[in-house]
Amino acid sequence: MNETRRRGIELSESIAREIAGEMGLEIVEFVFHDRGRHSQLRIDVDRPGASGVGIADCERFSRSLDARMEGIEGLDSGYELQVSSPGIDRPIRSDDDIRRNTGRTVRLEFRDDAGRTVEARGILAGTDDQGAIRLSGGTQELHIPRDHIVLMKQDVRVSGPRRRER
Repeated sequence: MNETRRRGIELSESIAREIAGEMGLEIVEFVFHDRGRHSQLRIDVDRPGASGVGIADCERFSRSLDARMEGIEGLDSGYELQVSSPGIDRPIRSDDDIRRNTGRTVRLEFRDDAGRTVEARGILAGTDDQGAIRLSGGTQELHIPRDHIVLMKQDVRVSGPRRRER
């Protein structure tokens, strides 16, 4: 990648972060795949808290970014812009992931003290003073050490009446 292209990508990321901040969004991932005329700029955005980000947010962000990136030197050979949410299937790992997903329903797989894999669902309530994950579920709150967690993801269940099998 040449220096002009690299500077164009850095400027694009700076503009993207500025626009995201103005819209109350955060850049979760900013990736430029340099493939000449078939290059791709993929940006995942999210909003902290239970509401997260929707398609309308992604569209609005994409339009704003596209308008501001017009004519950036180094990106004039063309690229495909893709803006999306991180997705409900993305594992929650980092402190930033935990912060953004606090207040959302999550599913955890973790090892208990006997080494068995246990599954739990509840509202992610952040971390405690020791850094353990706090999971609220009804009348109790679980505190699960992070090094015991095998997998943590958003848990989205479809509500409404069940379809009858035929």
